[in-house]
Amino acid sequence: MIARGALAKDLEGSNAALGAVTLAFGLTGLVATPFGGVAADRFPKRSMLLISTGLLLVSSLWIAVAVQLGFISFWMLVTASAIQSAGFSFLSPARMAFTAELVGRDRLANGVVLTQISMNVNRVAGPVLAGVFLSVPVLGIGGIYWVGSAITAIGGLLFLKLPPGLPRPNATRSSATRDLLDGVRYGYTQWPLPLLLATSTLALIFGFPYVVFLPSVSEDLFGAGDTGFAWLSTIGAVGGLGASLFIAGRSEGSVAWKIQNLSVIGFGVGVAATGIAPTFAIAMVVMLLLGAASAAFQSMNATLILGASEAAYHGRMQSLLQLGFNLFGIAALPIGICADKFGLRETLVVMGAVVTLVGAASIVVRKAKINIDGVQHQSWG
Repeated sequence: MIARGALAKDLEGSNAALGAVTLAFGLTGLVATPFGGVAADRFPKRSMLLISTGLLLVSSLWIAVAVQLGFISFWMLVTASAIQSAGFSFLSPARMAFTAELVGRDRLANGVVLTQISMNVNRVAGPVLAGVFLSVPVLGIGGIYWVGSAITAIGGLLFLKLPPGLPRPNATRSSATRDLLDGVRYGYTQWPLPLLLATSTLALIFGFPYVVFLPSVSEDLFGAGDTGFAWLSTIGAVGGLGASLFIAGRSEGSVAWKIQNLSVIGFGVGVAATGIAPTFAIAMVVMLLLGAASAAFQSMNATLILGASEAAYHGRMQSLLQLGFNLFGIAALPIGICADKFGLRETLVVMGAVVTLVGAASIVVRKAKINIDGVQHQSWG
């Protein structure tokens, strides 16, 4: 992700270009992700992990070769982003459904948090390595893609040690389209899934594009260049890792709801604060808190969705959750155009304000639902 943002900025030099690369990611995922969820519920999950990892390897290795041989073009970066999106569209639902299957319901919350910890460890190590590579001309962006390709290949080999992750016996008796429609119906009628999915989708659409614009935050607002971009990403991941470690063991039932409510509002405040940070040092502090809020929100939202849904729907529920990331990719282009026209700081403040309002509305809707029902049906709801 670090290399892709830096390379897009180097090739085109605009926020719209950053948004265009992310748009390709989002449009592809918008089509592929729902079927990724269906596949996770219909086919062996290990097979889905291996196929999706193969797509990720292709997307990375192709750019590594193009950069190495000097024929890299912007359209290649856009295409690679689309291939990468297809890989993640099948990887994420299968991985999360597999996690729930392997750890069991009693340890579901900790299983999801452990996954988040793993991701944030990688998000800490990756940008640090990226910063080192970007500061050494002989390594540079091409070196990042070569190392990323090697790590992806190793990950695929490790997946071979997993059990097959077989689906339920009657999973393939109906058509894929019927399974998809059934999953959508289930996700938007089974309380509290509609609230969880809507909150996540809106927060990601209006808030998460901040990660796309970090190269511009670093270079245009503070003159810190690619290295500053890497450090902003790293400190955000450190915050995410700290939050994940803190909430481990504290993330079940009503406590999970409290963490989600606080973290989504903190996420919005953090995005807005990034837009008003006067110095790079203050931006680093903001990014630490923003990373913590973002990781806590994503962990709790995924935990609550898995806890509130039946195992047969886990893959499809995670695909609906993943759609928020695809939609944020689509939103990144118009938001990037707004940033170019009205200013990056002003755009970030508006983005953060919208996410904060989404978090507040989520709290009000849930309380109203509880009051209407007169009792909370279950700890996850």
